[in-house]
Amino acid sequence: MLERFEEAARGAYRRRKASFPAEANHPDEEDLVCFMEGKSCMKEARQIMEHITKCDLCSERLSAQFKIEPHLSKDVPASLLKKIESMVSSEIQKENVFGIFLRLKEKVIEIIQTNGDVLVGQELVPAPLLRSRQISDFSEELSIIKDLKDLRILAKIDNRGGKVFSLAVNILNKRSQKSGRELRISLLKEGRELESYAVDSGSSVFDNITPGVYRIEISRGMCLAALLDMRVQI
Repeated sequence: MLERFEEAARGAYRRRKASFPAEANHPDEEDLVCFMEGKSCMKEARQIMEHITKCDLCSERLSAQFKIEPHLSKDVPASLLKKIESMVSSEIQKENVFGIFLRLKEKVIEIIQTNGDVLVGQELVPAPLLRSRQISDFSEELSIIKDLKDLRILAKIDNRGGKVFSLAVNILNKRSQKSGRELRISLLKEGRELESYAVDSGSSVFDNITPGVYRIEISRGMCLAALLDMRVQI
């Protein structure tokens, strides 16, 4: 229907244009420039507008006068970039980061520092309370939970003899308690992506990880939803 309407409109325009009498007197280049810069008097401007609606040649000449000026890009001061970076970093650190600092000791996992809640048996214990109880050593397996915005992240660390470990990341919607959908979970070390999985079940497992400093990025579409910073040492 739209195509038929456009074809009818084009036909009406062609018929109307064909009815205009041909004019031999075209505005010269100076007249067109004055018209473009708004320096023509009202009468001359009206005459030029009427003419260019009838004359293909002059309408093309007029359009050729328009030039796209290149944008002169300027360097952003390094001090400003650094300030913006620190503001963004502090905002991410405040809202989106799940930090874990552990030590693997043969069959034991020692918590050095975390900002999540630790699962002790059937009890979910906040990290400050854990320190007050002077609990830091766990068996081969450890689970830590952290709420970040609308997500609940469960990180399960499995010690494999003190030399390698596995990390299982499970993500739930905090309100519905259903598995997070349409997520990507990526494992990075020193800024280099090691593994990345698009998941619809809200969970992913990274095996045979050697001790070191890692970052887990959890993204939804093009947006970074959460970060898990993890440092594991022997």
